[in-house]
Amino acid sequence: MRSIPLRHGAFGIFAALAFLLPLPAQQPAPASSPAAQSTNQKVIQDPAEYKAYMAAQSTQDVTARAAAMEAFAAQYPKSVVAADALTQAMAAWQLLGNSAKVEEVARRLLALDPGNVRALAIVVAYDRAKATEGDAAALGEMCLQATGGMRELVTWQKAAGMTDADFTQLSHQMSVIFTGAAGFCALEQKDYTQARDWLTRVFALDPASLQDVYQLAVADLESSPLDPNGFWYCAKAIHLAEGAHNTQAADGFAAYCKAKYVSFHGAADGWDTLVGASAAQSAPPADLAKQIAPAPAQ
Repeated sequence: MRSIPLRHGAFGIFAALAFLLPLPAQQPAPASSPAAQSTNQKVIQDPAEYKAYMAAQSTQDVTARAAAMEAFAAQYPKSVVAADALTQAMAAWQLLGNSAKVEEVARRLLALDPGNVRALAIVVAYDRAKATEGDAAALGEMCLQATGGMRELVTWQKAAGMTDADFTQLSHQMSVIFTGAAGFCALEQKDYTQARDWLTRVFALDPASLQDVYQLAVADLESSPLDPNGFWYCAKAIHLAEGAHNTQAADGFAAYCKAKYVSFHGAADGWDTLVGASAAQSAPPADLAKQIAPAPAQ
């Protein structure tokens, strides 16, 4: 497959993982508290454990709070709030822009809670970035975890303290991550029909997702027979890359897609017009296949 790697690194990942920003956490109760009688309240039985958690949670310095939450989870791995502690640690590292720690803690959270859908989304997003750069191990894990993530997302429940709007937004963003990863997995396996199906779904969810729009273009253009809609998706990806000031990606997309256009159409005429028009369009024109006639058979 002649694909151009998307080298937008941590920028692209952190944009995708905006849902890591802190959300209101449920306040646990000590066993001695009247609030412990609530069926929805998480109760910490050990006074020392409760004290340690509250001390970590009240730490004002973000770096220190992240470290304290990690330390709590390590000291009390069976605590009812161990997963909460790691989730808060991830959020703190996200605020600090430390992508390595975000991924590290997400993996710890998955080891503790294999069905944690947010941790799955994080690991899938990081694996996809690595796989795009040629990491075969990351690709294999991404394909497996994306499937698991989509399955877990179906039954994911709104957490205490989370608003309906936050829940809807998180569900939407994680759906984009898992579905896009499944599309990329199919693309790498040269299953272009399946890749087009997944990535078309992502485009409907998030038409501004740079890597998904471009990879949808690749799925269309590498199919046999070629789907001319891929030229439009590539043009849209060029505009998205330019809007993100990612000149390297925009130039790479243009080089790949224009070459495919000339090979299919027989000449470059109409390419610049297609690219220019796509900026104001939300979907490929219905008559695009007629606009881009294939070159006469030799």
